[in-house]
Amino acid sequence: MAAITANSPSPEEHSQMKDRLRRIFGAREAGLAAVLLLLVLFLAWRSPYFLTQSNLTVVSRQIALSLIIAIGMTFVILAGQIDLSVGSVVALVSVLTGMFMVNLGLPIPVAILLALLVGSAVGAVNGTIFANSKIPSFVVTLGMLAVARGLALGITEGSTISGLPGSFLTIGQGSWFGVPIPVWIAAVIALIAHTVLTRTIFGRHVYFLGSNEDAAVLSGIRVRRVKIAIFTIASTLAALEAVIETARLSVGQPSAGSGYELAAIGAVVIGGANLFGGEGSILGTILGTTLLALIQNGLILLGISAYWQQVFSGAIIVLAVGLNMWRRQREGSL
Repeated sequence: MAAITANSPSPEEHSQMKDRLRRIFGAREAGLAAVLLLLVLFLAWRSPYFLTQSNLTVVSRQIALSLIIAIGMTFVILAGQIDLSVGSVVALVSVLTGMFMVNLGLPIPVAILLALLVGSAVGAVNGTIFANSKIPSFVVTLGMLAVARGLALGITEGSTISGLPGSFLTIGQGSWFGVPIPVWIAAVIALIAHTVLTRTIFGRHVYFLGSNEDAAVLSGIRVRRVKIAIFTIASTLAALEAVIETARLSVGQPSAGSGYELAAIGAVVIGGANLFGGEGSILGTILGTTLLALIQNGLILLGISAYWQQVFSGAIIVLAVGLNMWRRQREGSL
């Protein structure tokens, strides 16, 4: 009995354990994970095709591609900004990837590198204009949305580019150890992004900028550099998604990326991020992206028209924003 009493937790340890459990189960991510679990169970019950290998492979690839863009958008939203140009960056980089390989005959690594550099340059332009002017990020990136999409259409005259090398297509269509390659790439990017945001000075500056820009300036943070960096990150990841998607579809197409910016914003917001900045996480973005992808997949499996799928997705995004605002008001009143 004495040994049992000696090894039993003290009142302080018991209190700390309760606080830890309360934080875990009270977190936004925990609630979203519970919703995801219920959705998986429902779809597995309603459709015999949901848990098949072919369907899970398709869904996992879609989640991975959407997540890559959403991670970049997370950096932007954490800083209290919006990037509407990422979908058009996907289109521009997609056609340039095809042109570099097919029309110019460049080696695959060189073509990929040049395509990613173009994407990074678009983000750097967005960030530079925004950081050095009083033009809102919404307006800057809305203009770039039109410019990048126009370039993609003008370069190709609206046609797709086919004939890509077979070895390049493996990036989007192949698997490692039974797991699609895009999933591996998205997992690595998510891990790096999480580490950057939670373990580096730059990550703290992003959160600080989104929480209070004036205080960030007074604290000596180089706000302009941070602004340029977050838009460059978002655009670079959009370019990476474009390269992978081009390999998956076997063509470079100027129509690629349509609506991707709204899906990325929705995933980040559903994951618990504050549209005004300073609050959010990569884990939340992963869960939000997965939820949107599973809802879309579930609607298809249940035979619901594609037109109604957009209605459901839009309603979920609005509901998520409303719940986040209600939660913040409730926390502020306590």
